[in-house]
Amino acid sequence: MGMIGKLKCHVFHVTDLEVGQRFWSEVTGIEPIPTVFPGRSAYLGQADPWRHEVILWRVDEPKGAETNRSHVDIWVHDVDVAIEQIVDIGGSLRRPPTIYPRPHSYPGEPSRIDWAVMQDPFGNEFCLVSVLSPDETRAVADAGRAGPGDDDHWREAAGRARRKWWTNHADNDNHDEEHNHGHTH
Repeated sequence: MGMIGKLKCHVFHVTDLEVGQRFWSEVTGIEPIPTVFPGRSAYLGQADPWRHEVILWRVDEPKGAETNRSHVDIWVHDVDVAIEQIVDIGGSLRRPPTIYPRPHSYPGEPSRIDWAVMQDPFGNEFCLVSVLSPDETRAVADAGRAGPGDDDHWREAAGRARRKWWTNHADNDNHDEEHNHGHTH
C-alpha cells in the first residue's frame, strides 16, 4: 500500500510554554525556534530554514486521569482524500475538516491550514494537516471580510471543500480552540 501522508511532528499539550519548551528541548536536544502563534504555542526544530519537529500547545487545564494529551500530525496534500483513505483502512473521523485559524478567531492572523482530527482503530487521535497556499489564505481572508461563516464556508472559500462531512453545523461551530492547535504544522 502507498503512503497516505508524512509524519511531520509531535504535539504536546502544556500549561506553561516556557517550562514545556525547556523540558522538551532538553529531552530531545532539539532547539527552540520562533513561533507563529505567540502565547499559544512554542516550537522546537530548525531555525534556518524554519522547520519544526515538536509543537508545544498551551492549554488551560492540567492533564487529568484521561489518556495522554499529545497527538501526531500527518501532513497530507488533500485532507478530504486522506480522510477517505484513513476510513478505508479502519480509522474514523473524530472532528470534521476546518480552516485554522478561522477568520475572526484571532484578529489580524491569517488562516494557515486545513485540518481534521482522525482516530485510529483504537481511538487514538491524530490530525491530518494541509498548509494553505498564499492564494487560498487570501481567499479565506476575503471571505472573512465579507462576513461570518461556518467551517464549510471557509473551506469552500479556500477551494478545499470537496465533501460535506457533517450535517449539523451547530455541533461544529465551537470546536475547542485548545485543540485547534496552531498548526503551521
